[in-house]
Amino acid sequence: MKRSCIALAAFVLSLSAPAIAQPVKVFVLAGQSNMVGYGVGRQLPVELQSQPDVWYDHYNPDAREGGPYAAATSADWGPLEPKGEARRYGPEITFGRAIAAAYPEHRIAIVKMAQGGTNLVDHWGRGLAPDPEVLYKSQLYHALLGKLDSATYEGDRALRYPEEVTRLDGALARLESEGHPYEIAALVWMQGENEAGWSAAFSYGDTLRGFIAAIRADLGVPGLPVVLGRVSDNLYPANGGPIAAGKEANIDAVRAAQVTVAEEDPRAAWVDTDDFTVRAPDDAYHFDSAAYQLLGERFAEAYLALVREEGSSTASSASSAGSAAAGGGGATGGGATGDGATAVSSGSTATAGGAGSEGEGGSGATAVSSGSAAATGSAEAAASSGGVAPGSAGGCGCRTAAGQGPGAAAALALVALAGLRRRRSRGYGQG
Repeated sequence: MKRSCIALAAFVLSLSAPAIAQPVKVFVLAGQSNMVGYGVGRQLPVELQSQPDVWYDHYNPDAREGGPYAAATSADWGPLEPKGEARRYGPEITFGRAIAAAYPEHRIAIVKMAQGGTNLVDHWGRGLAPDPEVLYKSQLYHALLGKLDSATYEGDRALRYPEEVTRLDGALARLESEGHPYEIAALVWMQGENEAGWSAAFSYGDTLRGFIAAIRADLGVPGLPVVLGRVSDNLYPANGGPIAAGKEANIDAVRAAQVTVAEEDPRAAWVDTDDFTVRAPDDAYHFDSAAYQLLGERFAEAYLALVREEGSSTASSASSAGSAAAGGGGATGGGATGDGATAVSSGSTATAGGAGSEGEGGSGATAVSSGSAAATGSAEAAASSGGVAPGSAGGCGCRTAAGQGPGAAAALALVALAGLRRRRSRGYGQG
């Protein structure tokens, strides 16, 4: 309790401090249940249980019906920490830690909205009507963006929950009210397990492209970096997964679409989850605590590699002086065709368990290591030399321009990630 009070006091002081000179980097995390996460918060190391230096705005639409996240709806920015009655977490905990280490001159802020069992066809598309069968899963695009959503909702498409507290527009307005300039740094998306079980799998690529284009257009950031998590091969019935035999082609279609969408878009990346341990033998949809920590690390690695390829961490971000603050909309979105996708596949299988050796994330020139060698000092060596930590048990397939090593920001992040892995190797964070 004393430690929680100290963390809260530190966070309140951070909010009341003078406006930050560098823009706040705002990351949007969204998706279904593996973005919500089933990590066990009480098992996190102390320094990850509450992170006052990373601002967090959280909403789970489960709260619409008084679910376990009803009391966890943000009314303002707070410290990054597990949420809900069970204090669960997803990839945001380690993602925020790694990004904060990479950008010490910036405040990092995360807006997360995720809801289990949702899909792009019925729940996340722009301008959708309410889902009459599961109203609390309705119109999640608007629930995330708020006034930044350019769609018109009238007649049978009228908004079901028009006055929700936590939306991206409200979170950004709170930054502006405190005098903090900001830039929308990226969308991180973990979703697709739902479509993998039915026919929507075969049009997933098109719906995902449309979703990304809509987000970029409404935020007024045509080149918004996007990092996708590819759904795990734990879903296959042959691997003990929950999707029925005979629907393997559906799983194939979603996984292939996620890779294709990222690879055709030079400002997109995808990360592998095939080596993640499942939460329980009877729950192969979800990952264990250590896997959510590893997922956050991979998302961070992929983002850092992606912006390094672009040449600037801010080249494709909107600031509070731009169109996002003015209500978004109007900009032309969509992924430009071309190569440049980033795939991340960690070699830390001893940490998160390792069933899948078929991950496609290991291709391409290695730019960032997430292998177990980082725990023995190779990440620190990379940070001091500007080179690449090799990783003895695998590696990241992050493609970079020829001859480029990680910059100072990425090197700092590698050191942070190595520290996280050392803690896990000592028994922290196991679900």
